[in-house]
Amino acid sequence: MSNINVQPVSNNVSYVFPVGLYAASNILSEEENDIVCNKIYKLRDVFKQGNVTDWMSSTASPDNCFQLTDLAEYLEFKPLVERVTQCVHEFAQQYGSQELYECTESWYNVYTSGRYQEFHMHPGNIFSVIYYAKVPKGASPTYFKRPDMGSMLPPKNKVRDTPLNQDMLIAPPQKGTAIIFRSNLQHSVPPATFDGDRITVAFNFA
Repeated sequence: MSNINVQPVSNNVSYVFPVGLYAASNILSEEENDIVCNKIYKLRDVFKQGNVTDWMSSTASPDNCFQLTDLAEYLEFKPLVERVTQCVHEFAQQYGSQELYECTESWYNVYTSGRYQEFHMHPGNIFSVIYYAKVPKGASPTYFKRPDMGSMLPPKNKVRDTPLNQDMLIAPPQKGTAIIFRSNLQHSVPPATFDGDRITVAFNFA
């Protein structure tokens, strides 16, 4: 364990044990992104609704191929896997890590109006990724929950928001953007009413 010099950010208060969230836009070109989406639709014809047994959302889960196939095995996803892996390595360096992390699994999620995913985490992994391949107007954002939320009593009589009392982070979905986070960070997608498909590709790295 090493000592880190923490500079106060406000009077005598220092922000310690921060939670990192990495975001990169324009991961793929329009043509590459179209190839990814078209392949997902072809796989969706094969796997139908996919795996709904592992989620509380059950049949209200997005159509997916979780633990049914690994998208990294398909040629159409190779550029996405390579670029997301580069981003994971950049993020890992912020943790002082020089390890070359490997993608352990990847799957698609196709949300239609009313579909949702409850709060969950990805145990057994180090970094996880969400890539937004298609985002129709009105599609749900991704919610990230403060790691210690619910494990202790909150301060009383909260009158304003500060970085120390923020319980939830709402990440708006943006086509072509990848978000990377530590795999123990709980996240969810609430139901929403919209036309079309909200398509994401998820990755785990270890």
